[in-house]
Amino acid sequence: MADTGDQLLREVEEDLQREQWLRLWKTYGRYAVTAVVLVIVIVAGYMGYKEYRQSQLAADGHSFWVAERNMTLGETDQAVAIFRSLVEDGAEGYPYLAGLRAAEALASSGDRDGALALYDQLSNEQSVDQRYRQLAGLYGVMLLVDEGDPADVERRIELLLNGDWRHSAMEMQGLLQLRTGDRAAAAETFTALMADPNTPTTLRNRAAELLAIAGGGL
Repeated sequence: MADTGDQLLREVEEDLQREQWLRLWKTYGRYAVTAVVLVIVIVAGYMGYKEYRQSQLAADGHSFWVAERNMTLGETDQAVAIFRSLVEDGAEGYPYLAGLRAAEALASSGDRDGALALYDQLSNEQSVDQRYRQLAGLYGVMLLVDEGDPADVERRIELLLNGDWRHSAMEMQGLLQLRTGDRAAAAETFTALMADPNTPTTLRNRAAELLAIAGGGL
């Protein structure tokens, strides 16, 4: 008899629980369905975006290859046009790489102003890591150090002296000082470059040669 009573109690309890779940579902079920649908939409959207990005990267890679091939064939104008389109519409690292190659192509063809404009654009692109922005700035300095306005070149160099490319910037500074006739300052710059233990070997060797030209001895 006790077993029958226990069984009856369990059945009553299960019925009560079922009724409670039904009431809860009627009240909140639509929110659960909405949440599930939202998760599905988010996941589907992410997967679609991921596939789109992969497709875009593949297309950008092909365009970059075509531009490099044009460069090899001497078709500079076509290459620059493709590189410029990648600068504007490319994904991830392609705008930066394409900008460097386009600027190099323009400089090689004699369009220094066009090349410098691209280097300046890249050096001010906040979506790019600072070291790469500064690398573009360094290329701009290299373009100007022989003929650019000394004050402008010095200003550009100053922006690089505390960054990852400081040793190359110091070399450019010494060259600018030689160009403007300040041999004492140039000798001091090249001496400092040689004394820095972190100066790359090839750069230190060049500094020694330039120091001799500046009259500072070895």
